[in-house]
Amino acid sequence: MKVIVFLLVIFLMTGVRVVYSNSSNAADLIFTHGNIITMDDALPRAEAVAVKGGKVVYVGTSQKVMELAGEYSEVIDLQGLTMIPGIHDAHIHALEAGSEVGGNCWLEAKSLKGLKPELLSCLRKQKGTDWLLAYGHQLETLLEGTEDPRGLLDSWVSDRPVAVMESTSHSIWVNSRALAAAGIKKNTKDPDGGIIMRYSDGVNAGEPNGILLETAGEMVFDLALQPNSTAAAINYEGLQWVMDELPQYGITSIADARVYWKRGWLEVWKKAEKNDDLTVRVNLGLWAYPNEEDERQIEFLKKQYRFDPERLMQINQIKIYSDGIIHNTTAALKEPYRLSLYGVPPTGLNYFDEQRLSKYIARLQPSGYDFHIHTIGDRGVHEALNAIEKNYPENPGHRHRLTHVEMIDNEDMPRFAKLNAIADMQVAGDYTLPENYHWQELYLGERAFHAYRLKDLNDSGAHYILSSDWTVNDLNPFVGIHNAVNRGHQSISVQQALKAYTLGAAYVMRSETRAGSIKTGKEADLVVIDQDILSIPPKAIKDTKVLLTLLSGEITYQSKAF
Repeated sequence: MKVIVFLLVIFLMTGVRVVYSNSSNAADLIFTHGNIITMDDALPRAEAVAVKGGKVVYVGTSQKVMELAGEYSEVIDLQGLTMIPGIHDAHIHALEAGSEVGGNCWLEAKSLKGLKPELLSCLRKQKGTDWLLAYGHQLETLLEGTEDPRGLLDSWVSDRPVAVMESTSHSIWVNSRALAAAGIKKNTKDPDGGIIMRYSDGVNAGEPNGILLETAGEMVFDLALQPNSTAAAINYEGLQWVMDELPQYGITSIADARVYWKRGWLEVWKKAEKNDDLTVRVNLGLWAYPNEEDERQIEFLKKQYRFDPERLMQINQIKIYSDGIIHNTTAALKEPYRLSLYGVPPTGLNYFDEQRLSKYIARLQPSGYDFHIHTIGDRGVHEALNAIEKNYPENPGHRHRLTHVEMIDNEDMPRFAKLNAIADMQVAGDYTLPENYHWQELYLGERAFHAYRLKDLNDSGAHYILSSDWTVNDLNPFVGIHNAVNRGHQSISVQQALKAYTLGAAYVMRSETRAGSIKTGKEADLVVIDQDILSIPPKAIKDTKVLLTLLSGEITYQSKAF
């Protein structure tokens, strides 16, 4: 593990001293006079922590902890600052966030006219692929305009394939060269979990119109991001940037929620581990490709499983999609949408239907895999719970989870606790706040105002966690905690939200006995912040700043303000 900021710097800080005495039990590092929020029910609050060999060896009083001070022990007086356990973000897209393959070029314009110069400027940023790639357009801008999506993109760029990913990643806007490269024609059938949007009338009726939903778009990006040596080097550099970024937000453990192994991403992660470049504990979620032949894919995934508590990186999760998203009308619903996009079934679609999802769980959970299942619509949630239930007798100790869970039917709410199914919700985006639910009303009607039932999950006894889904939402966990406690009748307490980002999420990663709370014997994954989030006004939580982050007692981030 590479230490980004060395402890030597701390010697110069006010309130730090080195104690010289002899003791075989002496701690390496001692924090005193702090406000320690431990997330340990046996000792919820403390004022001092001692660390030796990367592990917590004492939690208690400032007076008592000094009995562990020995030769060269570093003693840091927190002067009342708050310390919490390391944050566990169990759903981020780390390598996707950092990779510059294709230029990682984001479009900001809200109009089609404004998109053209931005997209053309992306040409000079392209690297690692022959395609022109960009991100961030709004699907509504294309659908509400009078322009022909494919024809418009052809008029801008015609000498190479172009693919522009929507900000949610669930639709792709392509030109004719991209369609040809993917072999998508008038008679091409929609792939499993995808929709090839088409012209509805005129001379081009039935022809692809340049908008690809869900897996249809993913298949195009798989072509654009085929592995090569240049792309691998760029991906690795991007992952190193992410490793610097995460500790700045107090994050010490992550689950990368979509490792596209056919793009060479698994090798990039393994290289980072081998080179000692990881600054967080990592659980990889290998992507289950909806259009890959089942037997071949299952056998490949079986061979990749690895879980070793002594290593920073585990390969022990499968990321699999049940459905799509609301504003593409592809999330799987029990009752039809009020309005569906052209070509999309009235109750949405499945990447993996219930039977196939159950098959993957049955075949891969004996290897040790936990499933990370994308479920947004109430039908998607229901079917995923059914798939878990079918396999529950063989594996009642599983850590399978449903992520997003934006819509949960009343009949399914108690099933989370009954089936030990974990609910993983993301509320860091302001669009998830109740005052902003109206954006879904067009598609869902009254159902739009019964989404993100966070408190209902808590009251049902479910094991729930909070995560970011970065880069879709803000990476900052204190924004997520702020939104979790400021959402009207679906609010939870700050203590509950903090647990959902620490000890609760550690359970998902099978590391709750090693991390997630500040307790004797656990890893010294510690974070110092500038305010006590349990006592300040809830509206101020999002302004919390991280001052110091440690992983196993080693500093991975130190603010200039500390």
